[in-house]
Amino acid sequence: MNIEQAANNIKKDLELAITDQIVNGSKADSKGRPFLNGVSAKQSLIRSSKLINYVHEFVKHELIRNDIEESLIFPPLGFSKPEIKLTGMFKQKDQDVCVKPNGISAERTLIEWGPMINSGLYCNYGGNYAERVLSINVRSQLSSLEKNSDTLFERMFAEALNLHELYPKIVMGEVYVIPVYEYDDQAMVRNKVEFKSRKTNLEKYINFFYYLSGRNEADLKEDKQKYERCALVIIDFRGDTARVYKNTAELKAEGLVRSDFGIELAEISAENFIEDLLDIYNTRFPKSNEEIYDN
Repeated sequence: MNIEQAANNIKKDLELAITDQIVNGSKADSKGRPFLNGVSAKQSLIRSSKLINYVHEFVKHELIRNDIEESLIFPPLGFSKPEIKLTGMFKQKDQDVCVKPNGISAERTLIEWGPMINSGLYCNYGGNYAERVLSINVRSQLSSLEKNSDTLFERMFAEALNLHELYPKIVMGEVYVIPVYEYDDQAMVRNKVEFKSRKTNLEKYINFFYYLSGRNEADLKEDKQKYERCALVIIDFRGDTARVYKNTAELKAEGLVRSDFGIELAEISAENFIEDLLDIYNTRFPKSNEEIYDN
């Protein structure tokens, strides 16, 4: 699966829910209640995590394409469980997609640091193991972007800080999906696929993800809020097929950003996202090639 296939799967499932109130093959929710309209079906579909799982599978396929042993990827290909729960400085959290280090033993450790001290909680892996996990967060925001942008931004750097504070060398990636135009909720009530006229402020999102991407060896002590690599996936769902934008020139050509906008989307697109993360990983852990690759 490539990112275009993931985007088109999202479009197909979303629009089927809106027009026909079909979610995962059913016209009723998990309690057997028929969907009232496209809005309720869409909400159920999003809660089911099926849409974001398409992006999870894209990430896993990219890892395998880049010679990562499938048995080291969690959750496994085609599944959403089990996840690896990493313990950071402030909290424990299941990671969306991980590559486990091979040949390093996990060590269950009592948490004796940060606000979780005296909680009786344990870290399942120990610091040496956890720092060598490759962790990739996968998220999307398909509606109410303007209202939720501050929460998104705060959550992003909090997640990176939580792990980098305790494991300065851990390699982290973030994939985030946003639409150029949001689906219109008012039209969904009538089971119609229409789009809001207001365009997403793409420059705001590109600027933010660009700032949080690119944590390198010189940044290990200072920029703990950053990710080693971010991927901002910008999708236009309005056509017969979904379009994923890969560079700033494409956005400028369609008037989606200013003609003088100076940040290059290609540096934070899904193109080469996994390759870049793996290059960083193997630079940071030069003796660990045999641990993460199946060769």
